[in-house]
Amino acid sequence: MKNSFGTDSTSYIRTLLLIILITVFSFTIFQLIPMFLISIFMDNGVELLSEITIYQTNPLLLDEHFTSKPDIHSSVIKILKLLTFFSQIGTFLVPSIFIFWKFNQIKLLQKKTIKSDYLFVFINFILLLGISNLLVLISLSIGYDYLPEGVKSYLSNEQLFNTKIQEYFVTKDVSNLAFNLFLMAILPAVAEELFFRGVLQKIFIGLLKNRFFGILFTSLIFGILHFQIDNFLAIFFASLLLGIIYEKRNNIKLNMLLHFMFNAFSLISIFIIKNEIINEEKLEYLLNYALIPAGIFCFIYSLKKGAWKLN
Repeated sequence: MKNSFGTDSTSYIRTLLLIILITVFSFTIFQLIPMFLISIFMDNGVELLSEITIYQTNPLLLDEHFTSKPDIHSSVIKILKLLTFFSQIGTFLVPSIFIFWKFNQIKLLQKKTIKSDYLFVFINFILLLGISNLLVLISLSIGYDYLPEGVKSYLSNEQLFNTKIQEYFVTKDVSNLAFNLFLMAILPAVAEELFFRGVLQKIFIGLLKNRFFGILFTSLIFGILHFQIDNFLAIFFASLLLGIIYEKRNNIKLNMLLHFMFNAFSLISIFIIKNEIINEEKLEYLLNYALIPAGIFCFIYSLKKGAWKLN
């Protein structure tokens, strides 16, 4: 039977604590399951899991071991893909499904999609690409010298590890690209939008009694949990945009589509660079001198049209 909660702050806090508890429990279980299976059914499973721990503390070893330990490197990449799959399922998808089943008040907004919605998504896709790349440039120019050395070192390692993993996940093979689009574009788009927009944003809006601050707090958590220091502002902005779109359009499918397109762009960019369809310098030139201006134009256009105004 579904439960209900009141509209007072205490009720929302209890629900938020329950969500945190469910998420931590689900994440732990869905990390232990693949690790247990790997250690049991792979001859060198324990060694490979230890290798991954080393890579997380020193991501540059991924490059070194690519040539010196090709067999181990290939196995590690497969294990990391498996762990990534279970992580998305356990951290976001399972807790979201449980919360939707458990509580009456938390329901997905699924307004019928019309043709003009696709133009709306495309405009926001260009906006998101342009502004997020601009924010990455700003982040890199500012630097993070104000952070404690230990924190900066940890976040830099996480950033590099995530970047390296994405690069090694994507190969020149088209079928490999299709699988990675599912693993790192479709699955995160569905699971993360269900969790952050469908569940967490609703709770924070109810708790704070303010739609903008609810979106803001959700976006801070969204950005922090990605552990990408150079991309934090871009990820935070992306979450703000997705949060506002969800509140304005009442259609989780539009969020999932935009989230997918944003994730897919980076994967396809790596794919075309590896296949030498375009080199990295030309792609960077395209981003800086075409997409950033186009994104700024779409941003100004959206502001003038009141597309982001929360009533």
